[in-house]
Amino acid sequence: MFMRLALAALVVQIPVLAEAAETHVVTMAASVYHPANLTARVGDTVRFVNDDGTDHGVFVPTVDFALDLGTQKPEEERELTLLKPGTFDVECTFHEHMILKVEVVP
Repeated sequence: MFMRLALAALVVQIPVLAEAAETHVVTMAASVYHPANLTARVGDTVRFVNDDGTDHGVFVPTVDFALDLGTQKPEEERELTLLKPGTFDVECTFHEHMILKVEVVP
């Protein structure tokens, strides 16, 4: 009986592990973000990879998410960790038609 209670107490004390954060790769090629839409969780990372032969500028104008990762040369990579839920657009400062829509869920 004591062993059963001790085992039950041990099981109750084991914490539930949170889901591991993911890295989502977004490429820039032919002046297009791929994928064009991304759903990720808070804590995930987005890795921007410039697979194009030209510079790109990763910029987020959305209020409460605004940031500028600066000019990204061909073959360069930059990362962005998603810290809060919401939706925002990622634009390229050099190519106005390049838009990535990101939804961050809890």
